[in-house]
Amino acid sequence: MRRFLNPFVEPDNFAALRKGYRYPICSLYLDSPDLALYQQTVAGEKDRFKLRVRTYSDDPSKPAYFEVKRKVNNIVHKRRAGLSRAQARAELERAPVDLTGMPAAKRSDVEYFRHHLMLTEARPVVRVKYMREAYQARGNEPVRITIDSELSHAITLDSKLDHRSGHWTETPLEGQIVEVKFTERYPWWVQDFIRTFGMTQRAVPKYVLSIDHMILEGRETAMALAGITLPPRRI
Repeated sequence: MRRFLNPFVEPDNFAALRKGYRYPICSLYLDSPDLALYQQTVAGEKDRFKLRVRTYSDDPSKPAYFEVKRKVNNIVHKRRAGLSRAQARAELERAPVDLTGMPAAKRSDVEYFRHHLMLTEARPVVRVKYMREAYQARGNEPVRITIDSELSHAITLDSKLDHRSGHWTETPLEGQIVEVKFTERYPWWVQDFIRTFGMTQRAVPKYVLSIDHMILEGRETAMALAGITLPPRRI
């Protein structure tokens, strides 16, 4: 795949600075006490969303990104706002930061996240981390290809955002996760890439895989004690 893609893509701006064009991602997922957002994905609802706080390192000077990732049919919409680590902890601990003076677009994205948080009464549930290899199309074509591996998760019922603390468990994967992301139409070489490697569209929701594996291994006690209603074992 890498040999095929080489004439058409280059490492994205962040990956270009890293060995092997790979960088870490850690996302704290939030959900309601009855795991409604998990259930939306499992049921395959056409209009669903996820709430998460994403970081790319443990550098305290780097922002934490509050994200609402919404999927309507097969179209993904994502809104996010970067906050300082102190602001992020305050938001997660229900001590909202003052948005006065914040740029209008950023303020709107924070308020959008808050709205969905209140709508679902969501709270921290689990951190999910992995390594991402990321490429963007040459010539400013709106295409991005990512390869995710080394997926793991840790039950997280508080405002922890770091990549190290906690009891991390590998989340089993069949190979690696390859995503082709584009807006509206994609160029001919993307279609050729998909056809050449026999790729088919398949949902691989990292949050759902993490919850399922945790339940499968019987590690859900802490969540149950925290008042979270767990679904029956699916696998």
